[in-house]
Amino acid sequence: MTTPIADATLPFRKIFHPTDFSTESHTALIHALKLAVTVKAELSMMHIDPNVSRKDFEDFPRIRPILEQWKILPAHSTKNQVAEMGVWIKKTRTVATNPTEAILHYLATHPADLLVMTTHQHEGLARWQHQAIAEPIARGSHTPTLFVPAHVEGFAAKDTGQTKLRRVLIPVSEKPNPQAAVDITAQLALTLGCESLTGVLVHAGNDSTLHSIRYPTRKGLLWHTMTCHGNIVDVILGMGADFDVDLIVMTTEGHHSLLDMMRGSTMERVLRGARCPLLALPAPR
Repeated sequence: MTTPIADATLPFRKIFHPTDFSTESHTALIHALKLAVTVKAELSMMHIDPNVSRKDFEDFPRIRPILEQWKILPAHSTKNQVAEMGVWIKKTRTVATNPTEAILHYLATHPADLLVMTTHQHEGLARWQHQAIAEPIARGSHTPTLFVPAHVEGFAAKDTGQTKLRRVLIPVSEKPNPQAAVDITAQLALTLGCESLTGVLVHAGNDSTLHSIRYPTRKGLLWHTMTCHGNIVDVILGMGADFDVDLIVMTTEGHHSLLDMMRGSTMERVLRGARCPLLALPAPR
């Protein structure tokens, strides 16, 4: 079933990006900034120091030079010119030994519409030896989260700010309802000015769910559906590689069992093997 795009505006007016000032975190910042500029949002950056309390923000990534490099602002621009674009930049420091608790505490009083976070991919024993931060924050805040895996370039070019979003993979299941993932994909295509984008919907099992989805229509937006059999995580990662997708968009319900807590939810297991950003949309409570 096809339908015109009812709401072309992405619902991301407050974007939150925790940063550790690393190269990998900078790639996530580029994606957060691109979305903030596109939808005229508030972008909040947060850095956590384990021991030292500092009041200056000199070591935070500088936003104006990036926008100047993207040719959005002229050289030697001012803070006022950023604000005149409709983009508000906030920087926050906090001292904490547990970054997950610190970020969740901040989000409890400063809710965001979208988190943009770097995630490091580990499997097996290595996963237990590294402190997981991104996934627990996404679960605990129940906020849409764009995960940008470390060492992945992503769909936003750091030098130009141009987006390369050609193919989006949308895993489908009866629960949670995948409609939000389809709608967000269509909104991304229109908001980011994608001339041509294909949404690839893959369902492992019965295809009845695929027929119940409303597929937004617009010029250059195509939908491709298929059913597969086998381990859902392997199917998603295999399809992602076969179709060379630029983004995975999926709805998630978090952990359902002790096994999920040990191995991770489907989304978390996909994230560990993904070679592109993943946008996770929490199912309504």
